[in-house]
Amino acid sequence: MTTDIYAFYNNKGGVGKTTLCQNAASLYAERNPEKLILVIDLCPQGNISQFFLGGGKKGYAENQKLQSQATRRNIVGFMDWLLSGNSGFTSIPSSYMTQVSRHNGQIAKNLYLIAGDSFLESLSLALNFATMNPGNVNAWAEYVTAIRRLCEAELARVPDYEDMAVFIDCNPSFSVYTQMALVSADHIVIPVMADYSSLEGIKGIMMLLYGKYPSSAAKTYADKVLTFNKQVQNFKLPLPRIFELPFNNFTTNVGVATAYASIKNEISDFAWKQYQADPSVFAHLSVEPTTNKQWEEIFMSNVKDFHTSGKVSSSLGIPLHKLPLHTTYTMPDDTVVNMPKSNYKESLEHLNEFVEKL
Repeated sequence: MTTDIYAFYNNKGGVGKTTLCQNAASLYAERNPEKLILVIDLCPQGNISQFFLGGGKKGYAENQKLQSQATRRNIVGFMDWLLSGNSGFTSIPSSYMTQVSRHNGQIAKNLYLIAGDSFLESLSLALNFATMNPGNVNAWAEYVTAIRRLCEAELARVPDYEDMAVFIDCNPSFSVYTQMALVSADHIVIPVMADYSSLEGIKGIMMLLYGKYPSSAAKTYADKVLTFNKQVQNFKLPLPRIFELPFNNFTTNVGVATAYASIKNEISDFAWKQYQADPSVFAHLSVEPTTNKQWEEIFMSNVKDFHTSGKVSSSLGIPLHKLPLHTTYTMPDDTVVNMPKSNYKESLEHLNEFVEKL
C-alpha cells in the first residue's frame, strides 16, 4: 500500500490554491480509478467541502449537516478524537471520510472527502496546549504526523483500494493544524500570483518550513528561539518537498502578460537560487536542471485564471474538466450562463498539464 500526500499551501491567501486543489483532485480521480483519492479540507471556511458536496447553497447545506451531527464525521471530529488522548494512534475507531459521489454525481466514485468545519479554528488553542504536554515528550511529533496516520488508517478501512493519493487544502495561516498537514505531506504545491506578495510568501515558506533565512541577522535571531524547523529537526521528521509553483492569474493580454512575466521571472530566479543552494528541498529528479530555464520548465507552470468558468464550477459543484459537456448552465438563482468552450480552453489545458505531473 502506498500513500502519496500533496499539500496545497501558501501563507499568502487568494492565490487560487483551493480552486486548483479541487479541480486537480477531481481530474486525477477520474484518471486513476484504481486509487483511493482523498481530499482533506483543512481550511475553516470549508470552501472545498462546499464544492465537493454539491456546490453553492447545496454544498453549504450538506456540510452543515455533517457539522451538526453529535459525533462529527469530518476534520473536527478527528481532532476531537485526537484531543481525547489518542495522539499516538495507529488505527481509528470509525471513518471520517464521506464518499463525494453520494452527494455530487459529477465526481468520480473513488474520491472521498474529510470535510472542513468552521469550528476548526476554535480548536487551535486546545491543539497547541496538547502539543506541549509535559507528560508526553513526544506529543508535538505525534500531533504533527497525525494526518498521515489518519490517511493510512482510512486506506486500510477500504478494501477496494491498495494505493491512495491525498490532496490537502491548507489554510493560509501557519496554525498547528497547517503544520500537521505539512509535516504529514510528501509534497507541497505552492500556487503563486503575479505580485510581490507571492514572492514574499515563498520567502516566508523557505524560512518557516526549511530554516532558509534571507540574511545572517535573521538566522542569528532565529537561533535564539524555538522554531518550527528546529522542532522538525529535533524529532528527525521529514518535510514535504516542493513539487510545483503554479503561476496563477496568467493572461495572454500583451500588456498585462508582460508585467506578469517580469514578476514571474523574479519569483523563478529566487526559487532557482534556493534550488541551487539546497536541491533536497525540492522534489527528487532523476536528471537535475543546470539552468534557470530548465528548472522553471520542471517546477513552474501556468494556471490561467478560470474567470466565469470558475464561478459556474464552484456554484454547481462541477469540475472544470466536465464543463465542456454543455455550453449553458443554470445557476442556483435560475440565471442561465452561456459558457463557450473557448473561454476556458486554455485554463483546461493548463489543468491537464498540471495533473499529468502528479
